[in-house]
Amino acid sequence: MASTSWEEGIQNLEAELNDAFARIQKHLKVLRQDVGSPLAPVEASMLSAGTGRRASWKVPDSLGDWLLKDDVMSIPHEEPAPSSLCGDALFFSAEMLGASAHSHMRLNSHLMELSMRAAESAHVLKKERMKTGYLSPSNTVSQYASGGANTVLTELERCESILQVIPPNSKFRLVWDLCGVLLIVLDAFLLPMTMAWSEWEVTPMPSSFSFSSRVLQIFAIISLAFWPCDIVVNFNTAFYVRGFIETRRWEIAKRYAYTWLGFDICVVLLDFAAGFLGQASEDAPADFLQPLRSARYLRILRTIRILRILKAGKINVLLENLVISMGRQWMILAFTVGKMLVAIGAVAHILACIWFALGDTVQSAGQHRSWLEFSGITREQGATFHIQYIHSLIWMLLPPSPPPLDPFSGIEHLAVLILFVTTVLVIGSALSILTGTLNEIRQVNSERSKKRRELRIFLQTRAVSTELMMRVMSYADYRMTRHSPVAYDPSLISPMLEAELATSQFGSVLNAHPLFEFISSSYPAVFAECCRVLNKHFYCEGEAVFSEGSLAEKMYISSHGTFKLTAEAYPQDHALIEDDCHYFAEISLYVEAAVHRCSLHTDSFSEVFSLTAADFAKILVNSPLCTTMVIEYANEYISCYTAVPATKPGGIWHKAEWEQECAQLACTNNSFYLEEHVDNRQVIEVLDLASPQNPLDGAEPLHTAVWLGANGAEAKLTPMDFVSSVVPGQGTADSTVASLREAFLELDLEHGLHARFSDAKEQERAESAILSLVALARNDYEMYTAAQNQQNRLTNTQWQNLRELFDWTDATDQKLLAVIFLLAVKGVSKYRSLTRQLPVGHQRPEKAMKYILELFPLAVPSAASLSSNAQELMTKMLDMQGIFNFAQMLQGENVPANLGDLKSAVQSYGSEELLKFYVLYLLGFMSGLAGGKGSRFMTRSNARATLLGLAMLKHVLEQDPAPLYWTYIHHRGLELSRCAEQPSDLALLRLACNCRAQTADDLARLQDAWDHLTAQEQVELTKHFLADGITTPAIVCEFLPLCLERARSNPFVTVRSLLQVLVELLQAVRSAAPKGHQIVTVDLADLAAFILMVQNSYVFQTCLARASLSLREERFYVDVSQENWRRITEPPSDIVLLAGSVRELVYKSRRHDDAKSAAQQQVLVHCHF
Repeated sequence: MASTSWEEGIQNLEAELNDAFARIQKHLKVLRQDVGSPLAPVEASMLSAGTGRRASWKVPDSLGDWLLKDDVMSIPHEEPAPSSLCGDALFFSAEMLGASAHSHMRLNSHLMELSMRAAESAHVLKKERMKTGYLSPSNTVSQYASGGANTVLTELERCESILQVIPPNSKFRLVWDLCGVLLIVLDAFLLPMTMAWSEWEVTPMPSSFSFSSRVLQIFAIISLAFWPCDIVVNFNTAFYVRGFIETRRWEIAKRYAYTWLGFDICVVLLDFAAGFLGQASEDAPADFLQPLRSARYLRILRTIRILRILKAGKINVLLENLVISMGRQWMILAFTVGKMLVAIGAVAHILACIWFALGDTVQSAGQHRSWLEFSGITREQGATFHIQYIHSLIWMLLPPSPPPLDPFSGIEHLAVLILFVTTVLVIGSALSILTGTLNEIRQVNSERSKKRRELRIFLQTRAVSTELMMRVMSYADYRMTRHSPVAYDPSLISPMLEAELATSQFGSVLNAHPLFEFISSSYPAVFAECCRVLNKHFYCEGEAVFSEGSLAEKMYISSHGTFKLTAEAYPQDHALIEDDCHYFAEISLYVEAAVHRCSLHTDSFSEVFSLTAADFAKILVNSPLCTTMVIEYANEYISCYTAVPATKPGGIWHKAEWEQECAQLACTNNSFYLEEHVDNRQVIEVLDLASPQNPLDGAEPLHTAVWLGANGAEAKLTPMDFVSSVVPGQGTADSTVASLREAFLELDLEHGLHARFSDAKEQERAESAILSLVALARNDYEMYTAAQNQQNRLTNTQWQNLRELFDWTDATDQKLLAVIFLLAVKGVSKYRSLTRQLPVGHQRPEKAMKYILELFPLAVPSAASLSSNAQELMTKMLDMQGIFNFAQMLQGENVPANLGDLKSAVQSYGSEELLKFYVLYLLGFMSGLAGGKGSRFMTRSNARATLLGLAMLKHVLEQDPAPLYWTYIHHRGLELSRCAEQPSDLALLRLACNCRAQTADDLARLQDAWDHLTAQEQVELTKHFLADGITTPAIVCEFLPLCLERARSNPFVTVRSLLQVLVELLQAVRSAAPKGHQIVTVDLADLAAFILMVQNSYVFQTCLARASLSLREERFYVDVSQENWRRITEPPSDIVLLAGSVRELVYKSRRHDDAKSAAQQQVLVHCHF
């Protein structure tokens, strides 16, 4: 058997090696076609598009025309700051490149698989979503709001609606049934007495007017009114059939007709008949009703109503289930004992009344002496009702003995035998049931005592100390109290009922979470399953639920007990949680690997629930719509969770609350949630900031700033007044921000755009950008750098460079107003809850902003202050941002052709005014990336690259794009103490920009990784990084800097392995790229997420063999397959290690061949200057 498995392993390895060699041969063939033989002279040449000169494929020995002859970027070189780029660079990249760059985490394999399986089903089902639910229209005037705010109700919620079917277990039905039980008990007590004693008369119209008669009259009237209403209620009460609730009225009526309807109608008719006949006159003429008018027949007719006691059976079951659901054994015992005592008393009471009525009948007949006469309790002998009733009851309850009866009264003797047998059977059975209940409870307690005794004996035999034994026994008592040792037969409960049972028990644990609360209202079946798979854990005092830095494998929910939350970042701070539901490590449900950011310990005996990602995925697999909703929520949650670093300021409690805030934000941005919970204040169609009061949100009127005009009169502060009066002033940062909020309604803290979408961070960035621009206009260095750290503060030289750029823009009041307005409102284009209201083709930030400005001017009322020229500049600039990304330029992601696109866009405007406007906007936007009162982002280290990029933009109209681009790369190399001597050096420097290298050491490590590549790989990468997209087709790899950053920090990947994979990817893209395209864009966001998580070197090196390259929206996307994600934590097996060793040997052999080759490698690059 072992030899067979070994042979299979060798065969698989051979197949994998053959496949690898086949791919290597294919790649070599492509290289020969592109590069040509290294020993053969290169005959190919092509005409340069720019100058008409011939361009050789061979890289020149010197830079020549690659760089500008006159250095237009006259920015003084400064020594690098001691601090590296780290967090600010990552933050900057994420802000400029989009939300996907923020995601340091990736959906786990469970959700990835579900997303692929549910995507097609969800697309078909979404149109019929919630079709079986009841939709209640929203009370809004907007078509969007009314169409999306329909509330989906569950079946039970449908029952609870007014004039709808009543749930069988609702509070109303429970109270109604209790009232019915009370009336039945009173009937069972009073009706036998009315049969035996004529002075007791239960009728709505009594013959006497004593107090007791009045009380009985009230009871009769209530009974006559209640039971007909009970028939109506029964026609409107739902019922359960095979575990499902039936709410259709026809089914309810049919079931009621088959069960209790006939009985209820008959008894109600008897009630009214008895009342009617009782009022017939005594002296009425004789007719066929005369016999029924006699008192004896009327008493018998009324007594028939006692049959209602038959209905008490189903009510008894309801009450019994209610008591059991409370979970208290003493209540179960008390209920059982009380029920038996009531049964015994009722039987004894009825039999006593029958026994007295029999004696009264025998006495009235006068043939024999009745037992009343023998006992001396007849009315003639002066016996009262109380004496007669007590004697009758004694006859029923005393031990059997020969009764003093007339020997010739056979009917009384027969009655004694019947009553004796009935008493023994009924009372004996009741006592037997009571004894059995006590034995069951005693058995449960004995099981608990047995476990406790066994544990104590075990501890004693192990010589455990007294203190520890007391702690163990105390915890055991707590555990047995909170967790019943009695199990049930699973076959008695269906899976659906088990899920509903779990919902009633644990629903409150999950309902406090925004996601699960939404699932409970829209997908109750899924929510019930979530409750069913919850796992309960018990902890002793001082025990760790989870520890900081450990792998988060499940979501924890604190329930009962006291917990203490701590973190190493806050050694003097801790948070106490007592008997409250808090959610921890929710991120573990959505990503493959995450660590706990804090520690949770118990301060008392505690209970904690947990939910694993695998269980959660198993539940979602049966609901495609819910799966789609959860995946959308998970992606949003990951973005929010990774947007704030682990060391979020504010203390340990703020860190714990941040996870709850992420859940709330992700839920409110979910499209499924928004369709059912539309916030009228966020509906773009009716959003009107210019109106004194929005008719939909009922908000208070906006407070407009008041200032003194030129004539000293009060006037409203307008946006233009802010630019003309406040910007040139000398006010403090606080006063400037206050005036800004007052002049621009979009920044109002209560009713502005950012306030409506609850994003204070985005408002802070907008205000920081505007405040920094105002500081540049005022030449106020202190205001600009107030938020910066002294060690990395912006230098005076850099400040002067910023001021020169600002002066170069020729910022007029109208241009400054347009830029300030755009900085104030641009952030709203990132809000998912807003962009989802726009058409599909207008949801990207720039297009969304332009769409809002054109079609919803009331949402941005400050735009009305702009001149037509400023509005045109703003619109052109938004279009230009869609074709040129300044952040990609700074990191070397884009190519010279992108700079050419920017040049063409500016030239189409007719002057450099658009370029200056763009630079003016970038000065504010870049300064406000990290927020703060001033510019927290534009520090000494960050300003170096930013100033170089802005200086390059100044000359985009004067110079050719390619030399301007490479001159910028050259200057970035000077910052890293490396001077480019030939174009291949520029390729390495551009790669260094991609790697976000900040020091010479960073560049040295990158050079080492480059040197370990083979010559062919270096050729391929050099060709890629020197391609300009103008004369040579170029590939723009978006998120490549993020990939390199993560590869550098992941020991299983490394930069060298990433570059090798990049070579294979570039060849695949060239093969699949459409002909005639000079620039091909490839999105590597998925690969970046994979690099962060993979923990197997061989899996990463071969990941492209299992990945797919798809073309969507004119760009390629690298989709890492599910097979790759499943193997990210795969341990290295023997076969994998062997394959990796073979791969390394082949790689070393190729490098050895490169060392022997003396031929100079050639690169496909054009020199066109």
